[in-house]
Amino acid sequence: MTTNEPAPGPTAKGTASSLRMALRIVNTVLERETSGRTGFNVSRLADEVGVERSKASRTTQDLCDKGFLERREDSTLRAGGAFFATAASLHPGLVRGSRPLLRRLAVTHGAGARLSVLDGVQVRLVRAESASGIAHERLGPASLVTPCWCTGAGRALLLDHTPGEIAALLDDYELIGVGGPEAARSVEELVAANDRDRLRGIVTARGEFEHGVIEYAVPVRDADGRIRAALSVVGRQHDLLPHERTIEVDLATAAATLAGALDGGAR
Repeated sequence: MTTNEPAPGPTAKGTASSLRMALRIVNTVLERETSGRTGFNVSRLADEVGVERSKASRTTQDLCDKGFLERREDSTLRAGGAFFATAASLHPGLVRGSRPLLRRLAVTHGAGARLSVLDGVQVRLVRAESASGIAHERLGPASLVTPCWCTGAGRALLLDHTPGEIAALLDDYELIGVGGPEAARSVEELVAANDRDRLRGIVTARGEFEHGVIEYAVPVRDADGRIRAALSVVGRQHDLLPHERTIEVDLATAAATLAGALDGGAR
């Protein structure tokens, strides 16, 4: 695949690589913390992430200095205040306005309804509602993190990315072996899937994250047309496929309503 964009220089590549490493480390610490098990120290964290211990030590120290990680008295690591402060900086109207919309989508379609944002190569769940009425509040220690290339919300968040931008985002990431049976296995497959769904204005991800699961997702745009979040409905294929058109209409309506919250229309 060729693009007209200049190749990134060594400094840019090094910065991107360092950022990806930092995101992986924070996410690994967060997942361990929310699992209820004893946290990782630097040595165990390095083994879990698959990097040299000296590199893990430098990166975690930098993250601790910036407040994104904290070191407990027993030397294990946990997510720090700066991490949650960054999460809380998400537009408050977006988070607040999503609650009744998600609840309505979940109850109407007997499925999960989610609001998600892009976090590097990952999709971070901000708020969710289920048909059972169990709600997950804004991004916090128990937030769900999934890959952007094999989820409906992730692909919706990438709809405005050019092929070159997607290739740069996923550089050094192995797509094979991640996700469900219908997940994209290359940048080209991901671009083709988004080109197909962009024409309809809604992403349909069948079996991309998990076998038998379908996710419908639409982007939420601000007044300038930039994608700020994604709304999605997710459930078993055999339950949702018969109601596909209704789900698509309801998602589009909810996304338009939520866009008003971004622009100050919902208080």
